[in-house]
Amino acid sequence: MNPSPGSARPHRLKAFSLTEVTMATGLIATLALPLLAMLAGSASSQGSARDRETAARIAQMLSAAMVSSSPGTFQMEPPAGDPIEIPAPKAGETVRFFSFDADGTYLGETDASAWVDGLIGAPAAVHLVRLRITSPHPQSPTLEGLCELELIVSQPAAAAASARSRDRFLSRVVSP
Repeated sequence: MNPSPGSARPHRLKAFSLTEVTMATGLIATLALPLLAMLAGSASSQGSARDRETAARIAQMLSAAMVSSSPGTFQMEPPAGDPIEIPAPKAGETVRFFSFDADGTYLGETDASAWVDGLIGAPAAVHLVRLRITSPHPQSPTLEGLCELELIVSQPAAAAASARSRDRFLSRVVSP
């Protein structure tokens, strides 16, 4: 029997089946997971690059702040705080430790135990610096009068030394 014109016809709505929706969702998830993994990796790389840039800025600031003051003494003038007297090594080396915040702002001097075990109880400290001055090598006449300056900048400051990332910077300074 044919419906008469004007009578209501049953309408069939066009829609996706549950199987089609499941397949499309699986396909999108399969394509999206590698993209999300790349985004997470790039965020980690960005943080590492920021830490390295801050470490380089700290090393540059410290090496520029080292001046010969009185005979046998270096003086380091950090941007914040009082000048620090560092005795020049007669034979061997002189080692000092410093802490800096996330932006590279000088916080103060620390000790060797903080370098080894981590700086606990100082939430602002992010970077630890080990400054080592080695006496001139008498067997090398071309380096006479120059001390080797080694700066190791590591982070995070609260972690033990074995768990921190490190950046090493080498330079030479004129022996006072």
